[in-house]
Amino acid sequence: MEKTQKKAKVERTLQGVVVKAKADKTVSVSVERVVQHQEYRKIIKKKTVFLAHDEEKKCKPGDIVTIKPVRPISKRKRWLVINVKPMTQKVEVPK
Repeated sequence: MEKTQKKAKVERTLQGVVVKAKADKTVSVSVERVVQHQEYRKIIKKKTVFLAHDEEKKCKPGDIVTIKPVRPISKRKRWLVINVKPMTQKVEVPK
């Protein structure tokens, strides 16, 4: 008899910088990734902006946050803020 072992599911998390925190319980998080151009082989930085749910309203622009995917909360909001690392010094927010 074989025993089937269930593999632990790896959760997808992303880390980014809070760009906007004006909406109620919603923050805009900019995630930067590094890719290589297929034809020219140059290293390029690409940014993607996600809307994430911030239940405690503790995120401020410039904070570094960790987000994870959840069920759809609204039309564009499908991420949840897990961890907030407060900004220690003044940093310009990327646009």
